[in-house]
Amino acid sequence: MDIGKTIRQRRQKRNMTQAELAALLNITPQAVSRWEMAISYPDIAMLPKLSEVLCVTADELLGIRPLSSGREAGEDGGGSVVLNQSQADSIFDYVPGPVAGKGRRILIVDDSDYMRAALEDVLAQQGHTILQARNGQECLDVLRREAVEVCVLDIVMPVMDGITALGKIRASWPELRVVMLSALSQESNVRLALALGAAAFVVKPFQARCLLERIG
Repeated sequence: MDIGKTIRQRRQKRNMTQAELAALLNITPQAVSRWEMAISYPDIAMLPKLSEVLCVTADELLGIRPLSSGREAGEDGGGSVVLNQSQADSIFDYVPGPVAGKGRRILIVDDSDYMRAALEDVLAQQGHTILQARNGQECLDVLRREAVEVCVLDIVMPVMDGITALGKIRASWPELRVVMLSALSQESNVRLALALGAAAFVVKPFQARCLLERIG
């Protein structure tokens, strides 16, 4: 996924200059240029505003592919009600608490280069040690080699999706805390993640504190 390419295409489609986009986002034109040249990435907190300005959904901006069928979308193909963060929290009986003060070894699993980089930036600032994997199979390979305390796991990924990986993690590493992080927040997916042993479900796009609280 090339988020810079998507930003450029959407900006040009709206006949907007880099300076005009920058003004709407209250940033410099140089920052927009760096995004489009893939030198840097927009901050996670900026995604909702960026989506609004470019008239594109967050899913499209992040290159999230819709699921057509299969276990990764649940038995109903993912067609159930889409939940917001508070609704997902209610299914998990989750009550937000303080941000963890102790640095942890956290494995980020996401096929998006942008999302892994953004998550590493957010988590490293809190003193966490970050490892990365691009799909469920790489996640399992890392867990076999490294000591990990928390796994932040996307759903839609090539090779092995997050729901399949979650089941395998629970079978081999039952004590590992897994936080699902996905835009596919259909009720069926959230309940399946809970049934397979996830500790929390964070809905994309999200605020950094929302994830930090659920690291636990």
